[in-house]
Amino acid sequence: MAIRFNQVILDKLHKNKTELSKKVDLGLIDEIEYDFDSLQDEVGRLSYSTEEWFEENFDKFLETRSLLRDVYINFSESFLDPVDVERDLERLNNIIEQSENLGIDPTQVDPNIFDHIQLIKDLEYFNNRFIEQRDQLKQYGF
Repeated sequence: MAIRFNQVILDKLHKNKTELSKKVDLGLIDEIEYDFDSLQDEVGRLSYSTEEWFEENFDKFLETRSLLRDVYINFSESFLDPVDVERDLERLNNIIEQSENLGIDPTQVDPNIFDHIQLIKDLEYFNNRFIEQRDQLKQYGF
């Protein structure tokens, strides 16, 4: 009797499914752009971005933005300017010239003379890079 009862239920379900399929254009399912699983994944990614990731990174952004503004725009760090060492460069070049005129190796007068000159050139380079970076920040509204 239980088998007959189950068969009656199955027959009714099949009949209802057949009637429903006549009413709904089943081809519409093929026109859905994102299947359920893909849509669920995308909503999950967006949910994470808006509910967790943004908060974590926005705080970092504000902190970093503040640090960059302080150093590059408000000049909270004072760096030596190439103008400050112009006369030193002239003096070092003068020492080299006079040493060579006397036939003396300039490193006998100052063992670090060439390294000293290189540091001044490095200072000029890094100062120019600082200005480029400051200008870049200004382009982004800092």
